Amino acid sequence: MSTVDLANYRMEKAREILMESKDTLNQNHYGLSINRSYYAMFTAARALLALKGLDSSKHSGVIALFNQHIVKVDLFSREFSSLVSPSHHCLCYHRN
Repeated sequence: MSTVDLANYRMEKAREILMESKDTLNQNHYGLSINRSYYAMFTAARALLALKGLDSSKHSGVIALFNQHIVKVDLFSREFSSLVSPSHHCLCYHRN
């Protein structure tokens, strides 16, 4: 599978997960919706990394690679990077 094919596959998965998030939000399952939103962003980040031939088996590794190869070279905002952080996900989840 080419890097473009892999990136496209991951973006499609991110879209599916985002739809799950919307569905669970409409059902008032706020915690689950936050979880699915986080995974949609995380999967989209992995799609971008695939275009650079990068990936990691750990969340922390994906976030570090995303920050190093996408955010630090100004391809994406720093604000997005903080949203993908697991600590941000935990803070949002525990507020609801």
